[in-house]
Amino acid sequence: MDGDTLYSIGELAKRTGLTVKTVRFYSDRGIVVPAGRSPAGYRLYSIDAVARLDLVRTLRELGLDLPTIRRVVDRELSLPEVAAAHAEALAVQIRVLGLRRAVLTAVAERGSTPEETELMHRLAQLSE
Repeated sequence: MDGDTLYSIGELAKRTGLTVKTVRFYSDRGIVVPAGRSPAGYRLYSIDAVARLDLVRTLRELGLDLPTIRRVVDRELSLPEVAAAHAEALAVQIRVLGLRRAVLTAVAERGSTPEETELMHRLAQLSE
């Protein structure tokens, strides 16, 4: 693939490992923009679209939402800034899940009553 060649949605999908439907979805939302149109009116994309879609796919796999991804690829937000915020949010979720796991483990091991379970849950919420 060279920098002057334009690629169809199908070729772009094959290159990025995304489906044609997904590429079209991102295109319709302006996340990846066609560089032109074929004589028949089909969208054509430059090599830059491959890198952009690779980044979008990676960020989606890491759990980022599309509005945030759009701001990153449009350079309205820096990637390190977004990564730090999402890493902190995950750390909070991990702490909460750890507390929930501890309560459920205690309930399972002790054979707790519903009342004891509710009390342990409330105590765990206080420590959150």
